[in-house]
Order: sequence, then C-alpha cells, then structure tokens
Amino acid sequence: MEQKDLLVQWVQQYFDRLTYIAYTYVRDQSRAEDLVQESFMNAYLSAHQLKDPTRPFPWLVRIVINRCLNATRNNRREQPTQFLPEQRSMSTEDIYMQRSRDKEVYAAIMSLPEKYRTPVILFYFEELSIREIADALKLSEGAIKTRLSRGRDQLKIKLRGVDIDELRDAYSSS
Repeated sequence: MEQKDLLVQWVQQYFDRLTYIAYTYVRDQSRAEDLVQESFMNAYLSAHQLKDPTRPFPWLVRIVINRCLNATRNNRREQPTQFLPEQRSMSTEDIYMQRSRDKEVYAAIMSLPEKYRTPVILFYFEELSIREIADALKLSEGAIKTRLSRGRDQLKIKLRGVDIDELRDAYSSS
C-alpha cells in the first residue's frame, strides 16, 4: 500500500477517536481537530518508524498526546493581552456532554489528573490493551495497571451517589 493511501486509511479509521483523546487534553474541539491533523502529518512523515503496521493506533495515540502536551506547554507561555480579552464560551461538545445522561461520568473522568485520565480513556473507551497503552505512554505495564486502579478508585469516590450498576449497564451495551 502506498504511503498516501495509508494516510487516507488512518484518517478515515482513527480521526474521531484521536480527536476525542486530544479533546481530553485541550478541551477545545477545533483545537483538538487541528492537533490531530498535525499529528497525521507527523505520522505520515515518520511512517517508517512504525514498528507494527498492523496496529498503528497506539503509535498514533502517542503522537497525538505528544502534540497536545506540546500545545499545552506553548499555551502556558502565551500571555493574553488586555486588548484582546479571552471570551471563552462553552463548546458544543461541552453542552452536549452536560445534557447527556452520562454527564456525571464525563465530568468525573475529565476531573481526573491527566496521568489517570489518559489510561482510563484508552482502556475503557478506546479498548486498548495494557501493553498497547504502556507502549503509547512509554510506561511499564505495571505503571499502567497502577494508574488504572487508582483512576478507578478516584472515579468511585467522585461518582458516589450515582447508580454505578446503571452506568456499568449503559457502557457495556455501547
């Protein structure tokens, strides 16, 4: 398969999933989409570094996460001016998630520290294995298991009072 065709296939298969992951970092849908597009360009230019061509998703996740972390770092350095005050309104995605029946879960997951949030999302929503998450995040499998366990513990505390069995049924049927 030609490299251009491979890029088209990746975009078609993974754009939405990678955008969701990027959104958890930058919390701005258009910025997340831009970062994913930039990540696809990086992936295209460094496709020769892909170790397992049959499973590109974990590798693409790592590229997106790195891109988001770099963007977050760069944004911290920027100082808003008094002439252009930031007028931040809620994005459509935020409004949708607030109105949906699983807004408590979304809020609880988004409130987790990044080191727990990312493994939880990759494991439960993107269905990556512990090994794939470890490779994507450049951590040991033991560290991923620990972060998943601690993330689940924090979610249990945050979701106390929400019917956990009802949520489990809702997510297992999805």
